[in-house]
Amino acid sequence: MHQGRVVLILLTMIAAFAVGIHFFTSIIAPPESGQTVLSFDLSRPRTPSEARKLVNPIPVSEEVIQQGNALFHGKGNCFVCHGDTGKGDGEAGVLLVPKPTNLTDPNLHMLRRDGEIFWAMRYGIEGTGMFAYVPRHITEEEAWTIVHYVKTLKAEP
Repeated sequence: MHQGRVVLILLTMIAAFAVGIHFFTSIIAPPESGQTVLSFDLSRPRTPSEARKLVNPIPVSEEVIQQGNALFHGKGNCFVCHGDTGKGDGEAGVLLVPKPTNLTDPNLHMLRRDGEIFWAMRYGIEGTGMFAYVPRHITEEEAWTIVHYVKTLKAEP
């Protein structure tokens, strides 16, 4: 009877460990089965209403867009989570839940104004991996420049 208890305890521990591993891997490294894993709901604003009223003070030009591209892929490190093309598939982004916003999504460009995109870089987005980049990593001016670049990433619907 003593050996039976030991075996039962060991089996219970193994089962608990397996369940723990399952939950851990489904949160940290979700399966690539085509299922959507806690995706970012674009219909729900993640910034306060005053963010919509912010106007980009940097006039848009081809030079500014190129600067934004350089910041996105350089000093701003946006590509690490959002990916080289902005689809939310960066190396660090695959580990985040919810996944980083797909910056090429036409719905993003339809629903979000420049001020909301800037606000996310300035203050971060609670409940996500998006933390405040301004002024710790980039300046406000650089963030507005990145906003102009992000607006060029819109994919065709």
